[in-house]
Amino acid sequence: MLLAKATTLPPLTPRAISIVLCSTLGTATYAFTWNSVTVALPHMQGTFSATTDQIAWVMISFIIGSSMMTTSVGWFSARFGRRTIYLWTVATYTITLFGCGFSTTLEEEVFWRLLQGFSGAALIPLGQLIAVNAFPKERYSQATSLWAMGFVFAGVIAPALAGFVIEDHSWPWIFYVNVPISLAVFAAAWFLIPQSEQQEKPMDWLGYGSLLLSVGVLQLMLARGERLDWFQSREIIIEALIVVIAFYVFLAHTFTAKRSFVPLELFADRNFKLGLVFIFLTGTVLFLPLLLLPLQLKSVADYAAIDTGYLLLPRGIGTLIGLTSMAYLRDRVDPRPTLCVGLAVTGLSAWYASDWSTDIRPWDVMWTSFLHGLATGAVWAPLNTLTLSRLPSRIQDQGFALFYLSFDVGYAIGTAAIVGMHGRLVQINHAVISEVITPFNEILRYRLGSDAWDITKSTGLNALDNEVTRQSLMIAFNNTFLVMALLLFGMIPFIILFRRPAPMSSSSN
Repeated sequence: MLLAKATTLPPLTPRAISIVLCSTLGTATYAFTWNSVTVALPHMQGTFSATTDQIAWVMISFIIGSSMMTTSVGWFSARFGRRTIYLWTVATYTITLFGCGFSTTLEEEVFWRLLQGFSGAALIPLGQLIAVNAFPKERYSQATSLWAMGFVFAGVIAPALAGFVIEDHSWPWIFYVNVPISLAVFAAAWFLIPQSEQQEKPMDWLGYGSLLLSVGVLQLMLARGERLDWFQSREIIIEALIVVIAFYVFLAHTFTAKRSFVPLELFADRNFKLGLVFIFLTGTVLFLPLLLLPLQLKSVADYAAIDTGYLLLPRGIGTLIGLTSMAYLRDRVDPRPTLCVGLAVTGLSAWYASDWSTDIRPWDVMWTSFLHGLATGAVWAPLNTLTLSRLPSRIQDQGFALFYLSFDVGYAIGTAAIVGMHGRLVQINHAVISEVITPFNEILRYRLGSDAWDITKSTGLNALDNEVTRQSLMIAFNNTFLVMALLLFGMIPFIILFRRPAPMSSSSN
């Protein structure tokens, strides 16, 4: 039966395959920068003399910019055509690569990363949309999986290549190496990608502006909240009021306007509504190891950048294997059990990471990362199918944009919340552990390690404080991974609310 089904699929043309490769490569440049920057964070932290919560702005600003643009990708694509917006996106994204590499202060780097997220955000939803429209509708799952595999392949090579580049050159080169690829994508897109039908519809500026304002200020508030002690700060209170008012205006306008920025037709399907919630929650934790592991390996175990890159390589390999398997299974099995297994295994990998000691062994990092990557493919592909595969073509642009907006907002909130929680846990752990540093502690009285912890000497006190800080960091990382695991496990029971997608042959535009 499987063989008979495969022979009935429409054939593919060389042009269709070339278009998918072009859109995939464009998205891959975005993925490479995203993954390679995580390896470079500890080195950026040294260059800019920044704390952990300050250097996290290199990631947070990128996500804020991405969220702002993702909000409007659907309208711009429908209004000016996918090809036009895709070309503008690749061109401006290439410019920001130079800006990020040439930055000499943290403020400059955050500014260019904000622009990079804003300019490159369309590469994901438009890249996938261009890919699935290049293939016949019956090959939707195949096109999505091929596009996703290219996206993930960039993530596979990014950590190792970034570590190699940083060790032999310096961290700005992780941006420069992307420039030739981006130029090649622009040239290929100019000749290959067809222009989609342009819809003469006005922009709902009130809906767009209120949504943009609420999303941007929310992420700013979350990123600044921990440092400013949350609602003890006037700034945080003002930002919270802006978020509430702007989001209320967006909701009220969306449900009352004749032509709202977000088409209400999208929410007629239960899977789409539930999928937005799932991708939001998944976004808060799914890719956080890419941010946390490089910082953990450097600050706790003092791994070099190239070693960190090699240790993260199995994660990408696992994801590639997972997505390859999904390309075969997606039209043959119910995606709901697959999503369940994916969330369970992803949570399990975070659970194992929460039990590490300060003696972080390479094998522990490699097999846990591989397991996490393998499960990521079993989360992303089924969730994508359940949420997006049956959207009518006339609202596909808006549906894809809203899906990735929910992911971006979730990722930004998760990053800000985890970084804030991690910083507070480090302070609490340091205070608690320091309470046992007294002359009456038997371990210190024995002066283990050739007087290295002699509390009667300044060198001994410094060495002891460094060890207390290292232990505090490790406990904070363990607790962070534990929270991630619990959230992923908690999502599993709600998968039953999804409806199984109808057969592709029964769908219609």
